[in-house]
Amino acid sequence: MTHRDGIAEPWATRTPYGPGESWPVRVDSHLAAGVSEADVDSWVRTAAVLHSNGDGMELAVKDGRVVGVRGRADDRVNHGRLDPKDLFGWQANHSADRLTTPLVDQ
Repeated sequence: MTHRDGIAEPWATRTPYGPGESWPVRVDSHLAAGVSEADVDSWVRTAAVLHSNGDGMELAVKDGRVVGVRGRADDRVNHGRLDPKDLFGWQANHSADRLTTPLVDQ
């Protein structure tokens, strides 16, 4: 897995293609610091829920927790590519500031 500067290239390196050519596959992935693909217990197929595109992806699970994500090369929407929300949105699951019960105004 290679590191990229998500600020300078939020959509990753371009993979150009010409008219009439198939969109090339590029599987983007991001794992938590210190976690390698060998450490992952399972990959769970899902789709992006942070926006309406429905990009196909897989969540990396280790010890019952989400520890990363990767695109699905066979997905007809994104061909393995993940946008910044898909690559990093899962990290909010472990935030100490995340609400665990709804706020109800009484």
